[in-house]
Amino acid sequence: MESPPAERVKKVSAVVFALLVFLPVLLFSSMIAGREISRFYALAWSLFAAGIAFAIAYTGRVSAYRRVFFSASAVLFLVHFKSGLFPGAPGPSCFKETPFCHIAMAPYFFGYLYQQYLALMSGGWKLWGPLTLGAGWLFVTLAIGRGWCSWACFYGGIDDGLSAIPRRPLIKAGGWVFKLRDLPAALLVFMLLASLAYMLPVYCLWLCPFKLTEVFMDGEPSVRRLQYALMVFALAALVLGPLLTRKRTFCSFLCPFAAWQAFWGRANPFRVTAAPEKCSACGNCAQACPMFAVTCAAGAAAEVLPYCNLCGECLGACPQGALRYTVFGADLPAAGGRLGRLFTAGYFFVFSALTLGGVFSSLWAPAALRDLVKLVLP
Repeated sequence: MESPPAERVKKVSAVVFALLVFLPVLLFSSMIAGREISRFYALAWSLFAAGIAFAIAYTGRVSAYRRVFFSASAVLFLVHFKSGLFPGAPGPSCFKETPFCHIAMAPYFFGYLYQQYLALMSGGWKLWGPLTLGAGWLFVTLAIGRGWCSWACFYGGIDDGLSAIPRRPLIKAGGWVFKLRDLPAALLVFMLLASLAYMLPVYCLWLCPFKLTEVFMDGEPSVRRLQYALMVFALAALVLGPLLTRKRTFCSFLCPFAAWQAFWGRANPFRVTAAPEKCSACGNCAQACPMFAVTCAAGAAAEVLPYCNLCGECLGACPQGALRYTVFGADLPAAGGRLGRLFTAGYFFVFSALTLGGVFSSLWAPAALRDLVKLVLP
């Protein structure tokens, strides 16, 4: 049991941390959602993010509460943008256009550059237009890097939430799975070249599990059937895969953006680092990792692979405390004083990831809350 003063210090620091997350999320959420709906819904979403921040700071359980936030964001995305696919369900009442898909951005990057080249040569190129998405992506990469896949991506939230449902895996993935770990990189390279050759978003046309409409379907019946088959395959990887394996199968093997961020995310300073002197080679971290991003050979220390997306599962699974968040591999020791525990690499990262995830989700979460209220109280 902690002493009463220590308990008070922990509560105070948790409240301060929650406020630090609450204020920027409320500011940007109000700016985004307040254009079309009441700012009350932005406030509700900001309070939810702040509650997650308080729970993480008070309990120290990063991944458990991260998953609550991450899954809630993904569910609200489906509520707002995908509920209209079901007969009789109301469509989105505001923000009807789905946010630009970051997963499609990576494999179409060469095509996008070529389009900008044509615009430049034709005299129709404008400075800010082509830089808008690029500047946004660069900011995200520098802010949380590979953490995007465990804190902000709506696809990842579905995969991650479903992987937590089964108590034990029905299908256990053996060591051979790591031989497929570079499949997203190969998929990314193929789609970059194919998208450039056809000047079409190949990922959206063939592999996106959420296209579920006629927009991206080919007019030729045989081609359309193949598109549907691949869509069902991707949807099964997204939904059934995690339920059977307790792992994030779509994100691990079929997402080109995972490979994109694994490469460019190296520019981000945050890491999950293993301390070899503390590691007992028990393998708990490798079993807990939902992304097949930690290896632990018999008698060897744990190794964190570049595909780690900083979810924190391995941190809670390690009985020796050998894994921790670092800045370029270095610890930031806690400073003195009541709030000193917040000035560590872990809390710096959680603040960055949770704040950015809360702001990005403001594109749909407050609107989805409004949709739910209208559904209950028409």
